[in-house]
Amino acid sequence: MILLLLVGLGWGRRTAEATHLVGGELNYTYLDAKGSATAPFRYQITARIYFNKEPDSSNPNGSLNITLSIYSKAASRVGLLQLSVPRRNFTEITPPLLPGCVSQAPRVTLALYITTVALPAVSEGYLATMAANYRNAGITNLAFSNNESMALSADITPPMLVNSSPVFSTNALAIICRGDTSFVVNNAYDADGDRLSYSLGTPNRSVVPSVMPVTYAAGFSATEPFGATGFAAVDARSGLARYVCRLEGTFLLAVDVREYRTINGQEVLLGTMRRDIQIVGRTCSGGPNQPPAFTAATTARQDFVLEEGQMVDFGITATDADGQPLKLSVSSVLLDGAGPIEATVNGQPGNGSSGTPGSVLVAGTGSVTGNFRLTASCGLARPAPYDVVVTVADEACNSKSVATVFRITVTRQAPPTGLRGDSVRCAQSAGTYTALGPDFAQYRWTARGGSVLEPATGRTAHIIWLAGGPGTVTVRGLVPSGCPTDSVSYPVLVKPGPQITGRALYCLADNLGLSYAIDGPPGAYQWSVTNGTIISGQGTNAVRVDVVKGATALLQASGPTLNTCATTLRIRPDDACLAFFNVITPNGDAKNDTFVVQNLARYPNTQLTIFNQWGRQLYHAADYQNDYAGEGASAGLYYYLCQLQDGTRYKGWFELVR
Repeated sequence: MILLLLVGLGWGRRTAEATHLVGGELNYTYLDAKGSATAPFRYQITARIYFNKEPDSSNPNGSLNITLSIYSKAASRVGLLQLSVPRRNFTEITPPLLPGCVSQAPRVTLALYITTVALPAVSEGYLATMAANYRNAGITNLAFSNNESMALSADITPPMLVNSSPVFSTNALAIICRGDTSFVVNNAYDADGDRLSYSLGTPNRSVVPSVMPVTYAAGFSATEPFGATGFAAVDARSGLARYVCRLEGTFLLAVDVREYRTINGQEVLLGTMRRDIQIVGRTCSGGPNQPPAFTAATTARQDFVLEEGQMVDFGITATDADGQPLKLSVSSVLLDGAGPIEATVNGQPGNGSSGTPGSVLVAGTGSVTGNFRLTASCGLARPAPYDVVVTVADEACNSKSVATVFRITVTRQAPPTGLRGDSVRCAQSAGTYTALGPDFAQYRWTARGGSVLEPATGRTAHIIWLAGGPGTVTVRGLVPSGCPTDSVSYPVLVKPGPQITGRALYCLADNLGLSYAIDGPPGAYQWSVTNGTIISGQGTNAVRVDVVKGATALLQASGPTLNTCATTLRIRPDDACLAFFNVITPNGDAKNDTFVVQNLARYPNTQLTIFNQWGRQLYHAADYQNDYAGEGASAGLYYYLCQLQDGTRYKGWFELVR
């Protein structure tokens, strides 16, 4: 909520028993499953607690530690964890005194407590609670405020529903003018895009073992926190609250935020987060002051729907009948600064980051205007709308403000309605698939268990299915902006052919007479081979094959009487094998000028010795580099001995031609 600086009433009389608690809330974020074996699921929990900073407060900067408890939401409600959480930091959020004004708003400190907990699996989820003594004294609508504890709670979803709780975009304190209708923002942002619903709640002094609400003074209740003469209501969609307080005093109330997610086509309540709030009602001084007002054009349309890649642009204008200086604040997670979202107010991108709402301030006198513009980037679509929270306050001692919320829903264009193609294919065969439904300029195809043959940007794609088993072909449409639609998938059963056993790699010197067999029952198998020849065994389950030296061959077998699918084995040269060339012609034509051992680079420190026909050594190298060119030798036959570093030896001959 936004702080409205007004003059008048203080916090009220305090006793020695009263301490410091003004309000707050608990939030959580699921992190990962990297905890211990017994408690693997890690959550970060944040407590935002507001403390009275008046001189007689016992904790003007917030308690050094708070106690956090985690309970199972199973029927047993067993306690899982209790720990002391140290204060991370604190900030005084009291607004500065305006020039010419004499009364200071109540001083409040916001303290932040953050911890990481590891929890066991509980299918019902968890309940995080924090309870402390005592609330500040002088709360008008409580019977015994100086003896009332404050209990905060948040429902935590089970780990199979990965989730982060909503986070309020403004602070939990407001100061309003007695007798006026005041608008105060209680809007929250949900990083998961779940639907949020807001309502007034009842503050608690205890949650476990049973819920114990605070005790209201006579004439006050959760639905009438300002008494019978006042009014309090919260818009269920936006969290925008409307308050009328006809009494001076400090009033406690709570706002509940319920979080809903659609799962398997049904909306499910994930949990509720409660925020304790204090409202200060004052008799405003400083002369007559009319609140700012939004123009009719501004409020004429506040809900927008656009697709990814499209743009929305609308103006926000407020005027002040008294001609006073105005400050317009626009807050939204869309205003993420230099982040990926292209949203601005008067060309300014805001100061948000990593899912944290950002804001832009615009000043004016008598009138102020902000122009909000969003180009919906790819990936921005979600079921829940994005809220753009706008507040306008005049800068006066008896400052008044107005607030409203714009809602922007980003959708994704409807995807293809389905796929047509073979649902059963043989391994190593190609299938053709066609996207049905809307026509897109381009399509994006993927396949699990197969490979998409390029190019594949049209309505039809060809898929080579690889190994046997379940496969899936998936397609998305691409809209003109380049954003993809949701995907549609089609299951394909890939049937394997008979398994071929035998060498998939061969050495150049051993390219003939390679043996292969079918791993299965005997049958009348049909064999074929590219870059080679079937030399024996055609029509049986075992063959011998000659492969063209240095070539890659594809050996295929099918058993028409046993299996309708063929299978293929790729046979290729083994680049780990050494191959010895048996002719050298050192004539300078760059062809066979030296004695070459193929793949020699894989075997460092290889020794090579060359002998003539009578056994006399002519050459020796301790680390041969394929550089012997017949130095000192005449034409004729010569013998070599090649020894690898591991002791392996190769012998042979070559002819030197001059």
